[in-house]
Amino acid sequence: MSTQFHSPQGDLPEIITGPWTAEARQCAFDREVSEHYIEYSGRAVSLRNWSPWHNLPVDEMRQLGHRLSPETVDLIEGFLGIEEYVGDYVQEGLVAFRQNRTRRNLQLQWGAEEARHGITWEEVLKHSGARTEEQLRRYIEKSQGARWTPLQHTGLHGPLGAAAYAMFQERATYFHYQKLRLRIRQEYGLPATLTPAEQERGSEVGASEACRLVALDEITHHGLFLRIVQSAIKYFPSHTFDILSKIVDGFEMPAIRLIPNARAFLRAVLRTEFYNAEIHHQEIHTPVLKAIGLESHAAFEKAAQAAPQLPTGLNPECITLRHTGDWMIEEHTNGLQPTC
Repeated sequence: MSTQFHSPQGDLPEIITGPWTAEARQCAFDREVSEHYIEYSGRAVSLRNWSPWHNLPVDEMRQLGHRLSPETVDLIEGFLGIEEYVGDYVQEGLVAFRQNRTRRNLQLQWGAEEARHGITWEEVLKHSGARTEEQLRRYIEKSQGARWTPLQHTGLHGPLGAAAYAMFQERATYFHYQKLRLRIRQEYGLPATLTPAEQERGSEVGASEACRLVALDEITHHGLFLRIVQSAIKYFPSHTFDILSKIVDGFEMPAIRLIPNARAFLRAVLRTEFYNAEIHHQEIHTPVLKAIGLESHAAFEKAAQAAPQLPTGLNPECITLRHTGDWMIEEHTNGLQPTC
């Protein structure tokens, strides 16, 4: 038998509280996160083992770089700046995860992959002839003059807040780099879809290939943090939706106002209609909610409102979140709590 839980104002279903303690939930959650990390790590080595110094078609960047528009160059330079704060992103995570071996190691590997993104945009700008080595050196030095902290973002605190924020941020970055990729292909005079020659060689032309490689990292990172958040919803629904609500209400890309060319970057974003609130809702917010398993923002709000009223001692397998935002509670207590 199951009971549909609609809202915190309704009567709670009568159930027999299971044996699950807070410690048992944390233990089960940690085990699932470890499984997510092991899968992610294996796929990273086998499918995304690339280097910005060895796997970019720099000769094609040199040949076609003059075709990049000033707005595209400003966008690339802005993304270089955002990616250059990777040291701050990693350091803050390492402090938060100091006593969590799995999340510490995950942070280190994630940071190593993210570190190659800023270098990639530096290589694109340099080999495209858009910026000199001296200009890039000064730009990166200016980036180091400011510091990013989680306090600049609502809800981004603690291990769960970091994963929840990253789930949205990585999806947003993936969208940005895919859109940049299509813009570069258009300016190169290439079709949106790969040419037969590109399909045959297994890589794209010039800076388009750089976008493809970085975007693949970003969507993979999104998937990793998505799975962590899904596990958190399973074991800590109330706390997770509280954090998600804060992040949704105040989401902003990291370091966007710290980068040296912030004004030029934001001006390019506006001129090209690269990103705005409507695009964020359609391309980031809604797809992330659907990936969680919710059909709309209304469903998200319903789930968040009801989550604090869910029973805390029941086997998590007995509680299911439906796509409408309703919670389904199965009235049985089979399954022993795990021990770490």
